[in-house]
Formats: sequence, C-alpha cells, structure tokens
Amino acid sequence: MSDDLSARLTRLRRKHANESDPEERADLAAAIEALEQKIAAQQPAPVHHNQTINNSTVGVGVAGHVYGHIFINGKHDTDSSKLIFTYLNHVARTCDVMPLQGVSSERERDDTLRLGLDQVYTQLATTQVVDREPFAVADLSKEALAAYLQAHTGAACMPAQRRTTFRSLEPHCTEGMLAEYRSPDLEQISAADLLQMVATWEGDHPTLVFQGPQIVTEALAAQRHVVLLGEPGGGKSTVLRYLARHLARAGIEEGYDLAAHIDGWGELGRLLPIVVPLLPLARLLQGSPKNCGTASDLWNYLVDYLQPKGTATGLADAVWAEVEAGHVMLLLDGLDEVAGAESRLRVVQAISAFATEHPTCRIVVSCRVRAYDAQINPENRHWHLPGWPTVTLADLTPAQMEHFVAAWYGAVAMADPNIAAQRAERVAELRTALQARPDLRELGKRPLLLTIMALVHLRQRNLPEDRASLYRECVEILLGRWELRGKEETEYKALMDYIGLPGIEVKALRPLLAEVAFTAHQALSAQNPGVLSSATLHVLVQKFLDTKGHPNPYAGAQRFLEYTDYRAGLIHASGAAADYQFAHLTFQEYLAGLALVGAERPVQAILDRRHDERWRVPIFLGIGHAVGEGLPSLFRDLLDELTSDAQTPQGQRDLILAAELAADVRWERLEGPGFKRLKTGMAHDLAAVVEGTLLPAAERVRAGELLAGLGDPRPGVCTLPPVMVEIAGGSFVIGITETEANQWNEVYGHDWASREINNQSLVIMTFEMARYLTTNAQFKHFIDADGYNPEQPWWEIGKQRRGQKHIRQPLFWNDSRFGIARPNHPVVGVSWYEATAFCVWLTQHLQDGYVYRLPSEAEWEFAARGVERRMYAWGNAQPDSEQVNFNTQYDGTTTVGCFSAGATPNTELLDMAGNVWEWTCSKLQFYPYNPYDGREDISSLVKTRFVMRGGAWFNQSINLRATSRGNYAPESRNQRVGFRVARQRVARG
Repeated sequence: MSDDLSARLTRLRRKHANESDPEERADLAAAIEALEQKIAAQQPAPVHHNQTINNSTVGVGVAGHVYGHIFINGKHDTDSSKLIFTYLNHVARTCDVMPLQGVSSERERDDTLRLGLDQVYTQLATTQVVDREPFAVADLSKEALAAYLQAHTGAACMPAQRRTTFRSLEPHCTEGMLAEYRSPDLEQISAADLLQMVATWEGDHPTLVFQGPQIVTEALAAQRHVVLLGEPGGGKSTVLRYLARHLARAGIEEGYDLAAHIDGWGELGRLLPIVVPLLPLARLLQGSPKNCGTASDLWNYLVDYLQPKGTATGLADAVWAEVEAGHVMLLLDGLDEVAGAESRLRVVQAISAFATEHPTCRIVVSCRVRAYDAQINPENRHWHLPGWPTVTLADLTPAQMEHFVAAWYGAVAMADPNIAAQRAERVAELRTALQARPDLRELGKRPLLLTIMALVHLRQRNLPEDRASLYRECVEILLGRWELRGKEETEYKALMDYIGLPGIEVKALRPLLAEVAFTAHQALSAQNPGVLSSATLHVLVQKFLDTKGHPNPYAGAQRFLEYTDYRAGLIHASGAAADYQFAHLTFQEYLAGLALVGAERPVQAILDRRHDERWRVPIFLGIGHAVGEGLPSLFRDLLDELTSDAQTPQGQRDLILAAELAADVRWERLEGPGFKRLKTGMAHDLAAVVEGTLLPAAERVRAGELLAGLGDPRPGVCTLPPVMVEIAGGSFVIGITETEANQWNEVYGHDWASREINNQSLVIMTFEMARYLTTNAQFKHFIDADGYNPEQPWWEIGKQRRGQKHIRQPLFWNDSRFGIARPNHPVVGVSWYEATAFCVWLTQHLQDGYVYRLPSEAEWEFAARGVERRMYAWGNAQPDSEQVNFNTQYDGTTTVGCFSAGATPNTELLDMAGNVWEWTCSKLQFYPYNPYDGREDISSLVKTRFVMRGGAWFNQSINLRATSRGNYAPESRNQRVGFRVARQRVARG
C-alpha cells in the first residue's frame, strides 16, 4: 500500500509543478500535504470523543490575524480563528464548484468551463405554500386584484414572487367545515372571478391571505432539525452546498448580507456550516461492531472530516465549541445512498442521538423521496428521524427553467468568447425548445436533467426526446473531454493515446464504464455503493484493455488511473484516498442500467434486482436506453414477465412497476400489436388492483394514477351511463340523538353536531345511487356537448347564478392534481348549479327512461348508513387509511374506487366517505326532516346553502361520519366538493 501511495504522491507533485491555475495549485498542495501525512503516520489519528469544552463567549465578529477575520457569533483565540478562517475559506471555495462542467469543442488548451454555483443557482421551492400578503375582503376591488394578479402570476414569476392560492385567514368555521377556505390556482382565475368567489363567503371570512411557494432555504431556516426530500437530481445536494457556501462567506466577510443571498434567513444569523456525505459515516459504523449509532460516532466522523488524518489539528476543538454554543449547522447529505436497512438505521440513530444531546445545533438531512416516504414503502418508517419534519423540493416551473437557461449561458459566455457572441441567440433557442416541447419541459423539472440539457445544447444545439438519451449525450460529451488534447505544457494528451490505444475512439470505453458502474452499484459491501478502490478499478480496466489487444494491459490500466487523477471526467479520484467514483450518482445509475440491459440475460438481470430500491433508477434508465436504441423487444419481454401474475401481492407490485416503466418510456413510442395487447391487459389488471385488497391503499392509489394514463376500462368510471345501484326503500331515522350530539360537540369544540339531532322517522322510497363519484372523464362528455352554453335547457335553474354565466369548465379543470389530467378522479371545482345542470343534461343525453338528479340528503344518509344506521359508510369502526382517503394523506383526490374496504355493505357504494364532499339537492334546514317543508324546493335560491355529505380528502375522521352535514352556497366551487348522481324511473302516463 505504501508503494501505491508513494507513486500517487509522485504523480500529484508532478501535476503541481506543471499547474498554472492558482486554485488548482492550492487544491493540489492540500492533497499533497494530506498524502504526505498519511504516509508518515505511524499510528491512526487520535479519535476525538465527546468532551466538555468551555463554551465560547457569545459576541460579534472578532478580529483575527493575518489569515483574516471570522464572524461566527463567538470569540476565538488566535489559533482557533486561523483554523476556522482557513476551513470556511475552503468551504466557500469548494462549494461554489459546479458538479458538472461544460465542454466546448473549440477549446483545445483548456477543455473545462469553470462555472461557479453562484453563477447559475436558481431559486428552488418546496411543495408547500406559505402565507404572504393579507387583505381585508371589504377593501378588495377588481382593479387592485387585477394589478396584483398581473404582478404575481404568469410564466415569468419566480417562486418568491409567485402567488398560487389564497385562503381565509380567520379561524372561523361554518357547519362543521374546515376553519379556512382555499382557492384554486390563481393562474386559472380572473380578478372578477376571485371577487365573485369571496362574495359567497357572506361575511364569514372578512380577511384573506394570498399564498405562494415556500422557498427551500426559507423552509430550512424555519426548522432546527429537518429532513430535505427530493427526487433524483432534484437539487438536494445543490441546496446544501449553496447554503454552506454563503454561510461560510458570511463567516469570513465582514458585513456580508446573508438575507440578500439566502431567502427566508431573516434574523437567524451566521452559522458555521459543515456539509458532509452520510455514506462514509455508514462505512465507519459498519467497520466496527462497537459503533452502534451514537452521538459520539457522528462526532468522530466529523472530526475525521475536519482533521483528515491528523491535519488541521485543533480545528475539531474549535468547531466543538461552536456546536456547544449553538452556532453550527450540520448539512448531512445522502441518507438514501446508505444501503441496507441495518446500516441506514445506525446512521439515523447517530444523527438522532446527536440532535438530542445538542438540541441547539441545526441539522439538515437530505434523502430521496422513495427512500424516506412511508406511503411509498412502509418499511421506510424504520429509519425515520423521530419527530423531524420533512420538506420536499418541488419540480422546477417554466420560470425557473428560463432563469437557469439565461444564467447558464451568461456564465458560459464569461468563460468562452465564442459562446459570448452567440449568447442571446442560444438562450432564445433553448428557451423556445422548452416552451415548444412538453417532453423537454417534463425533463427540465429536475435541476440535474436541466443542467444536462444545457450541456448537450451547449455542445450540439439539438436535444433528444427522453432522459436516457439526454444522459447518453452527456456521457458522450464527458467522454469527448478525454479525447481532446490536454494542456500543451504537460505530457498529458488524449486519453486513448496516453493509455496506449491510439487510433481507437474514446467512445469505445463506454462498455468499460458500464461495467465499472455496474460493479460500483453492485458493491459487495452494501455500505459502499458508488466508490471503487484503485485496485478494483485497475483490474477492470486491465481486463478491458486486454480484450482490445493492448500490448501491456497492466501498464495501460495504471496510466488510465493516472490520467483520471489529472483530468477528471466521468470518473475521478476521491481526494487523496485511493478511491474512485463517478461525477454524479445518476451517471453511475445510467451506466449501470446500460450494463443491465446489455447483460447476457437482461430480463433476468432486471428481475433479480427489481425489489432493491437502489436499482430502480438504473432499471428505468436502462430500459429507456434500450427503447431509444431500437431494442423494444427486450422491453416487451420484460413486460411479459412483469405482467404474468396479477393475482398475488408481488405480481400486482410487478404490474405497477411495468406500468411505471411504460409510462416513463411513453406508450406512444411503443409500436406494434404486442405492446397494444400488453397495454389493454395491463389496464384490465390494474383496474382489479385498484378495487382489490391484496395491496395496501397507497399502492392501490398509485395503481389508480397509472390507470388514468392507460385508460380506465371500468364501466361507469370514465364512460356513461354511470353504474347505478338500487337502494331499497324503507323507514329510517335520520341523524343522531341529543346525547350523541353532545359527545360530538365536545370533539368539535362547537355545537355543529346539534344540527344532526333528530328522533323522527321518515320513509325513503326506493331509488338508485351511482356506485362511483362522477369523474372528470364523465364530466368532459358534458363539456364537449356544449354543456356550459347558458342557452341550453339544462341551465334553466342556473339562471339564478350570480355572475357565473361566463364559466366554461370546472374551476380546477387544468390543475394537474384535480383536473382532467386525472380522468378517473372525481370532478371537483363544480358549483351546485353545475352539478344540477349535469344531471339534467345526462337525463336528456341518455334518454333511458330515468331522471338523473342529485340525491336528497335523506337519501344519501340512508344509502350510507342502511337500516342498521351505521356510524360510517362501512360500519362503526373508526376510519383508517385502508378504508378512506382523508386527513390530507394524499394531498388531493384519488382514483374513484380505491378504497373497497370502505364500501357500504351489500350495496357496495364506493367513496361514500372521504375523497370529496358530495352535493345534495337539499337546502340546509334544521331537523326533523320533512321533504315537503321547502328544503327540496329549488324554485327560489336567495341566500340558500345546500347540504353536502361524506367529508373530503382533507377532513379528519369526525367529518366522515355518515350523519355529518357540511354546507356551501350554491355558487361555491372548490377542490373539495364534487357529486354523485341518483336516479328514478320516469313516471308513466
């Protein structure tokens, strides 16, 4: 080992002697120093266990010495100041480096475009909205609202400027409804519509507050301990590095304005950042049985990071004092990269213990969504950080994409005069491509893919149509970097020449890189994905060179490692250690995917790994590559295997995976009768999954989302007529007793349940009720039949609408969560008038001998409770996640019929609780219920409120009771209210 280190030291010294760039020389000098100390060390570096260190005296920025001042809220002695200043300077510099560098074919002497993170960083948001500006409803005017919407909506608005919704501010509630009213997306509403909407509040909510996206740094500043979730390439690591860079700069630059660089930082002040990956911690814990996941284990790892192999002695002590004083922010990156349940649990235990022992230390842990979200995988609960909130990065909007494109080419233009002359043209070109191609916009939602897109556009100005092809093009670009001649003042040249294979294109290395990526991802140690030792990489390269007829494969492999030390590309050395890794995990995943689909038995190779979450992305990218390369038969064979058994839990999970893979590739790219047959069969089987009981509710909900893209084949879901169920009439006592009402009022903290008191029976005549809620697809038939034309006969009752005659579609029709994008979800955003008009139209459209209408609230409750007067639609058991969509667990509506466990006994009505409130034809009046007392007379609707039943996706269990009575004005339209139809035969004679 010492011989290998000495050889590496020689190479580094030679590189340092030939390097002219000051920053590169500084990095090389640091690496040389670290390696010299590693070689000289006779004993392992001492381990710093938790220790009591006198707290720093809290103060302001204090003078340091010739190395500079530090400004971390505390006083330091001279040595500590020097150490911390040097550390912060290093953090500020290294965190500004873009993880992917552009390549310009015109640049021969220096093929790397050095782009700083600050130059291209684009403001990122979370999936949450937060309150912004409040307004008194009485003071609103059409002109003021129009100006406000113009300033805060539209494609050009960045997250901090953008306003998406508004809500009522008062903690006021009406007849058991929630304490606030939320609006639709403000992009879909005019100032006139907004005024009309708040007019229906009738004085219940005198103040509204507009809401906008939560900026991610705002979210991190708001929580002392938080888990940052995101999709692969979603920007998690970028956020941590950006935050670390500016905290570091604030620590060494007097007067540095953090608030100007970090949105939402406010008065939080200056903190000392420590940004580290979690994978090495997992390896440390795995390496010793004594390391069981304690606060000391995490601190010892941080000491090794701060003082690698004994360098920077004293820095850990100085940082410890800041930890104790509450002046440190730990940014722990990549919990998802820790493979294996036991290892991940140990890491989480160490973090949790450290947070408990040091509650004033701020900590952010980043992780991929699928590795943390318990709804996606219940096993994820085992490594949740107890009590820690989560924030999830949102997809990029068109405005963010356009901002990035301008910033990207602005940064490139500063580094390349050739590009500078074309800057405006290139920005317009890439922006136009993003606007014109939905496929590119979909890919551009992920910051990493948008960066790759920019790299590809920089090089060749035309863009592929799928993400696997984007990765392919970027890999080609990075391989091309090795093909260009190196700096003329050094001995380095094109890679293939340097390793002794002149005349062979560097693209020939792609199979080698795929094998390297596969080996790294396969990793014998589950705690070591993505990192290969120099010995392992040397063996792989040597074998490859031997297949190419290299005269001396061993020496050629040695020169390959040396070359990647000097000119990092797809693979680079990790610091002074003898390890190698890919430039980004997703490149490793893409190339590992290529190895999968290029295996001798690719289908079996994929099937063997489909249960391992680490292989999910490689599988998707590998299949995308195969289809893009004209090998659809491989994918068809895989789909045949995955869809062969839909009668078992595992078979249904495979079916969902098959549908996800096909949706990712896009069905329109899959031609031939074989794929058509598969698509039809998958839709049929997914429909059975949705209404089945083999899989947990979260997986059935996912199946429903995929079924929407395939075309839901269930009769009466996306088609007409609706599936109707006969409800045999009988005598029935609606409502609850006074004793029961008093009990529920205690839960409410209000007397709303008193409206449910009744002891009088009534007779319900036989009628029919739709098994499913009315869906978006069914409502589209109404729209397509000129349904919103106010002159049509079904709008006779709608003549009483106040200011809504211009409406031409439901309020949330274009909303990706609630609208027609999800055809098998219940339609929402329809007023009582629209629901009633649909029923009249349906009667005329079908002409099947029935009158379609909204049910009365007595009919609705009778259908939900039955003669046994159940508390809930399914019985008397308290609601759970298997029976109903409630309590915002899916943050919106779900495919109709997903919760068969919540169906009414015998009649099998679905979604009678949760998902959406359902309009009835009954006005809100006190009991006893008398259908002839005017409550069902709709000839006059002045100051009328109509009863709604069933509760919705956002409600708690108390509102899911079959007796609960919600109500709204008939003009009200929101994302919580839909309807289902009832019918009765047309009287003869």
